[in-house]
Amino acid sequence: MATGVRHPNAVKVLSVAKKFVDEKYVEEGDNLTIMGKWYGLNGQPWCAMFVSYCFDQSGLVNLVAAQSKKGFASCDAGLKYFAKNNQLVPVGQAQPGDIVFFQFDKDAEPDHVGIVYSNDGKNLICFEGNTSGDTKGSQSNGGGAYKKKRSYSLVMGVVRPNWDAPAPKPATVKAVVKAPVKKAK
Repeated sequence: MATGVRHPNAVKVLSVAKKFVDEKYVEEGDNLTIMGKWYGLNGQPWCAMFVSYCFDQSGLVNLVAAQSKKGFASCDAGLKYFAKNNQLVPVGQAQPGDIVFFQFDKDAEPDHVGIVYSNDGKNLICFEGNTSGDTKGSQSNGGGAYKKKRSYSLVMGVVRPNWDAPAPKPATVKAVVKAPVKKAK
């Protein structure tokens, strides 16, 4: 696993993301993925759903619940949520398990998101979903899960999950009382 991992929950998330990369996960069709099915937005760009799914499969989706209880599907909504909640950290301080938003086209919105695996002081090495395995294909809608090396210059924001946040309490299940069935005479 990544060197410098500081929190056991980060290790859980990175393990899930690494599994997708190691298994060379690719979408089944145009943005058709298990993440999209799970989130309820199959057929849509899935980089943010990949991040949310990795947190969900680690039992930590509450840490990324930016748009719904399942996390976030929009990079823009995710970055705005984390910024509003004071979770941004300088790119030079990015640690394994942090969430990183990328800017590829110089507009005012993030184009892509991944999970930091390591930081070499100039680049972030990340696990990402819905990117290409090389530099020629689409970096923000490429169709697979890959480990990528990204220059600091492409980073729009780095988010530190609140690893020690308490998990939400499970919903209380109320007993269903059925009225007795009257038999017809």
